[in-house]
Amino acid sequence: MVKTVLENVRDVIAAGSMVIDSARSEILWLLPPQMLTYGRQFGLTEKSKVFVEKGGRVRGITQIFKVDVPVVRVLLDIGEDVRHVDEYRGEFMLVADKEISVSSIPQHANYLEDLSLDDRVIWFWTDNPAYAEYLVTNFESSWKEAIDAKQRIQELGV
Repeated sequence: MVKTVLENVRDVIAAGSMVIDSARSEILWLLPPQMLTYGRQFGLTEKSKVFVEKGGRVRGITQIFKVDVPVVRVLLDIGEDVRHVDEYRGEFMLVADKEISVSSIPQHANYLEDLSLDDRVIWFWTDNPAYAEYLVTNFESSWKEAIDAKQRIQELGV
């Protein structure tokens, strides 16, 4: 049984894995670069790759600095569409097919780069399509303001 409230980064990664596994057509994410690194370490990037190979679409938003370019390039190479935002406020979300989601309210923004697997965080898991639609609306708004990851990487000169 999945918890409704997730209390540490390890639980969030496990829930994120289940969200990816449940996706049939589209995955949207808004995550800090540290979570992308964890996703790669714990097999979520590989799951995403398989999803894209089967015809799924993945779009994601993150903040990209020079140190983050390698993990972002991996996502681009597997077919994810990634964008960069300058003003990241600490929101986290992962949504599959506008139905299932894992999300967090902005509470970590001051220490995101130091987020460890055992840090206490408050995330919410739900399969409520109405809440997923709320997250998707916020994602789409951020998507319009974000710039293409390839453009950001060029700007960084990497």
